[in-house]
Amino acid sequence: MQVFLARTLNAILLLFSVVIIALFAGIFLVGRFWPDYRGYYIGVFAFVSIVITLYFKYLEDHWDKRIITRMAKSGKVALMHIRGGRRLMSMRDTSFTVYWIYELEGELWNREHVPLKKTFQEKMNKDTGEIPEGFVYVTYDEQKPRQVFIIPNAMIGNLPGLAPLVAGYEKDGAINIKYLDAHYNKGMVLKTFKETLSDYKAERA
Repeated sequence: MQVFLARTLNAILLLFSVVIIALFAGIFLVGRFWPDYRGYYIGVFAFVSIVITLYFKYLEDHWDKRIITRMAKSGKVALMHIRGGRRLMSMRDTSFTVYWIYELEGELWNREHVPLKKTFQEKMNKDTGEIPEGFVYVTYDEQKPRQVFIIPNAMIGNLPGLAPLVAGYEKDGAINIKYLDAHYNKGMVLKTFKETLSDYKAERA
């Protein structure tokens, strides 16, 4: 899904760039044939350019997060046992922040606690190396199987409506859950809690 979002954002950026260039070229056209309106046109051009830029930046920063939040709030969540992953491609946004798109694989435990083989793409922090094995919660809707995103642990804890679902997984003796620390920091970060504790101690030393 992250690859789809990245390609869609690139297409939107191209479209917006064409619109801005066309509007900029219009300044010369208006200045030649309707010079009295040139100042007004420049004002409209500046306003439209700013609105388009801000809207694109909003999409770039929040599109995937809005999908995650909406699906998590509506209970479209499943448990994912991540077995590993590999780098697919690097990506840079308009703020020059670098990410890695990873393909992650493992078993997704649906609401009936049936494990399903699953691969999906996630936008990871640029310092991500080897993907640790462990469990995370992901967005999952059987009607939209491509919309799989890792849900940060903090979001799971802040949505009381998910407590019964989480408790159900944790009480299932067939699932030996060992959670990963999943949080967002310029891309998704996945670490074992041992690694997170070591990093915390190193920062305080």
